[in-house]
Amino acid sequence: MSFAQRQWIRLQRFLDNNDIDVFFVFQRALVLIIDYGMKILGPCLILFACSIISGLVYVDFTLVLPLICRQDQNVKYAVHVCIAAFLVFNILFNYCLCVVTKHKGENYDRVVRELADVTNYEYPENEEEVMSKKKDFERRMLERHKRRQENRAMREGRTTEREPQRNPENDAENPPAASVPEDRPPPSWLVLKPTEWSFCMKSNQPKPPRSHYDHVTKSLVLNMDHFCPWMANCVGYFNYRYFLNFLVYVWVAMVYAVCISFNLFRQASRRRRRGAGHLRGTGRSEDAGAAAAAAAASTAHNMVPNADVMMMTRDQRSQITFAFMLCCSVGVAVFFLMSFHIYLACSAQTTIEFHGNMERKRKARYRGVLWSNPYDLGWRRNILQIYGTLSVWALLPSAREPNYLPLPIPGEKGKRKTRSKKSEGEGGEGDVELGARGQDRDEEENSERAPLVTRRMQIIQV
Repeated sequence: MSFAQRQWIRLQRFLDNNDIDVFFVFQRALVLIIDYGMKILGPCLILFACSIISGLVYVDFTLVLPLICRQDQNVKYAVHVCIAAFLVFNILFNYCLCVVTKHKGENYDRVVRELADVTNYEYPENEEEVMSKKKDFERRMLERHKRRQENRAMREGRTTEREPQRNPENDAENPPAASVPEDRPPPSWLVLKPTEWSFCMKSNQPKPPRSHYDHVTKSLVLNMDHFCPWMANCVGYFNYRYFLNFLVYVWVAMVYAVCISFNLFRQASRRRRRGAGHLRGTGRSEDAGAAAAAAAASTAHNMVPNADVMMMTRDQRSQITFAFMLCCSVGVAVFFLMSFHIYLACSAQTTIEFHGNMERKRKARYRGVLWSNPYDLGWRRNILQIYGTLSVWALLPSAREPNYLPLPIPGEKGKRKTRSKKSEGEGGEGDVELGARGQDRDEEENSERAPLVTRRMQIIQV
């Protein structure tokens, strides 16, 4: 027996004697590696993103804009400078707010306590009440898990009744295969009602609806969408508007950069091919000089109107080509990501809820039941929950807090009553009237007395 085999047998004996779950240990180790890796990778990606933005801005202001505008076109140059500066400012503004926004602290406490009042949840004030809420949540989850096991046993009993009777003699010779062990219970947020609170075991505090615990930032995030390594922060309730605006402005900036640099990219590529052809046909130094002069004359003839003032060197052609290809690739990638998140915003979903709802729809189809998202109030009202208004002015830079609670509650109850002084002094965007899909104005006025999230309350209990 080799040394490796002996060590493997010792490890197996140690694990068997100490009853250690190898898969659980491996899972915990992998989670720790990913968490600390994200903490290290986040600042590096932020610096990388800032360097990309700085490089594109440098090429645009120092090379592209002077080439596409003649010296006598001061108005055209000023317009392009204003457009580029506006896009760059909004990109940096929304990106910085996505990075620095915190999902805990005083703002979190205000939102959570106001949400608890609206949903009639008694928020704990001391340690004893916290422990009571924790035990109550564990009891509820245990009861629902037992109910789920009973329902599964009833379904399996119905299937076994239809099977033919087995012969004990044949079973003795060919014993039946062991029954498949029951899978793990689903996450608690998949079996809770839309307005039902749970309890977070990791942060040891009440868990509002639609919230999740983020392992990297070690905080309970309201309306958590995902953790973005490019921002070293979690995207959720407080910074989802900044994230959407950031994607929109990045895509618009990439389209704008591609449009203004397309002719320069085409001419730079043509100049490279012509220059290479002339140089390959030369055999002597005189011919090489003549070919270079001809190439320069050809470039000057096919150049943009400002070519007589600023000629493109080899380095400049390389910069324009690299910037153009980078803008194309970033624009395509951001377009798909932006389209997906616009769909999520219009359908009142987060990325986590999107995957959970897909599972719910699949189980609903299996049971022959129609399922729909209980948080969906129509795309107009869903956008209002994020921006507070349907006006284009919502895309302008603003550091105000969200105007509505994390849950899409119809009527005046869905609006926040307490916000920071800075947000309250920024205008009355929160006074926009919500328009219900398929409801009258009279129903809208009486929605305060209606149960919360009364529309489409049909939740598949798994």
